[in-house]
Amino acid sequence: MRRGKFSARDSDAAPPGRTKIERVLLCSGKIYYELEQKRADLKRNNVAIVRVEQLYPIPKEPLKAALAGCADGTPVFWVQEEPEKHGRLAIPARQTSATRLFDRLPLAGIYRQSAASPATGSASSHRLEQEQLLVAAFGEA
Repeated sequence: MRRGKFSARDSDAAPPGRTKIERVLLCSGKIYYELEQKRADLKRNNVAIVRVEQLYPIPKEPLKAALAGCADGTPVFWVQEEPEKHGRLAIPARQTSATRLFDRLPLAGIYRQSAASPATGSASSHRLEQEQLLVAAFGEA
């Protein structure tokens, strides 16, 4: 990404030849790679993943263009590893209607349960929570 430019990087919300998109996952950072791997494992070609690099301010027109191929009512989820209050979910929610994106796409968040700390302190607990997060992102829970 060039400085000062928005990038819905690795956006695949409406690539040619893709089956109908039934779910869109917005994310930022390394969770993108885990979501991609989980999508491949589940063979869920009907789920689009859009990696957003510029969080504030979110340039609405380029994001709108990235989601243009999605039918009205397609659910969009902001996925983050951190608990809701520790992460980035609040940023897009404050810049858009809290429950709808561009007045046509329902928006919700998928994140860890609220906690005093953004990390569990236990590798096995972290792996379990991460897997639960990925399962929820694909609506498999």
